[in-house]
Amino acid sequence: MRYHRPPRVKFCHWVSLIFFICSIIVSGPVRAVAPSKPELVAQAAALIDADTGRLLYTKNPDLKLPVASTTKILTALLVLERGSLTDKVTISEKAAFQEGSSMYTSPGETYTVEELLYGLMLNSGNDAALALAEYVNENVADFAEAMNERARQLGALNTNFTNSSGLPDPDSYSTAKDMALIARAAMARNDFREIAGTKERYVPWPVKDTDKLLVNHNKLLWRYEGADGVKTGYTSEARQCLVASASRQGRRLIAVVLKSEQESVWRDAQLLLDWGFTNFYNRTLVSAGETLDTVSVKKGQADEVEAVAKHDLLVTLDREQEEIKTILEGVPSELEAPVDQGQPLGQAVFTAEETEIGRVPLLAGTAVPRVRKPWWFWLGLLILLRLIWLLIVRAKRRRRLRHPRWIYFRYRKPK
Repeated sequence: MRYHRPPRVKFCHWVSLIFFICSIIVSGPVRAVAPSKPELVAQAAALIDADTGRLLYTKNPDLKLPVASTTKILTALLVLERGSLTDKVTISEKAAFQEGSSMYTSPGETYTVEELLYGLMLNSGNDAALALAEYVNENVADFAEAMNERARQLGALNTNFTNSSGLPDPDSYSTAKDMALIARAAMARNDFREIAGTKERYVPWPVKDTDKLLVNHNKLLWRYEGADGVKTGYTSEARQCLVASASRQGRRLIAVVLKSEQESVWRDAQLLLDWGFTNFYNRTLVSAGETLDTVSVKKGQADEVEAVAKHDLLVTLDREQEEIKTILEGVPSELEAPVDQGQPLGQAVFTAEETEIGRVPLLAGTAVPRVRKPWWFWLGLLILLRLIWLLIVRAKRRRRLRHPRWIYFRYRKPK
């Protein structure tokens, strides 16, 4: 039988194999490459999680730009906060003849606040915007100041509006980040969401004794799965603006696109929303009342008390997020009774990749009263005090017997 030698492996192949194995050992486990951010036409943009408030994407987030009719988001929010949907509003001549987009009102017509809000948000009516401003504040300048004050309360510090409609004005501007904060506050209201997510609505048309059809300008309500708001805007200076909201699997994202172009504005918003839903998720790190630590208690009826979370903590995380760590800050190692229920016990700080992602205050879960002395302790103390008193009395008597002269001076009668 003839012996066949195995084929000879070339030296260069062995070198390549050894190099490959070494490269794996040095580099360690392979990690997934984070997806690249979407490329947008818009000059500025932002994407925010409506539930947690985390900004997931920004492009020139603090660049001050005209925002056109997206201004009406804050107008609607302020009206809902300060007015009543059933109140009647008579259209002034100034409001009826506002330039730009309109819900086609006439001077002297009467509408409810709710009907004007639909005209404001669906038809982007500048006439409705002014009529609502006059309804809340007779002086429209005062309404604009109230808008700016409300914006500052929401953290929108780079925003200034001079009118309720978004008509061009050099002193009227906002930013992508600020509009995200404003839209988040507005979409937190059920009544606002109901209006902003409506595709079509009939409202009365008193001057023609019929109804008029209002159609929402937001095309994403028809084009994008889960779209539920919020507002479009356009002027020649602001270009195409859009604040878009969508909900999927219990999450709501809000995308802000400023100074984009025709059709690109819809694509920009969809890219942002898709990217947010794909690469992020929400997770409840701790629930209200959940125990995160225990603290020992001395002189109490219990040896320890639970440190519980004051409220739920919902955070938005990257899909590739590493392990989350919990750090306790300001939690005492020991307490002395009494301890009140709800007494502050520091904070729990949550971090991922050395970055803080949230914190929650810790409270005492139960009250721990101070240990009460038993009845026999107080009885023993009373007996002890009685014995001490008897000893003192006895000592005085002995002293009198030993010093009769003292007794003489104490009890002798005066002459």
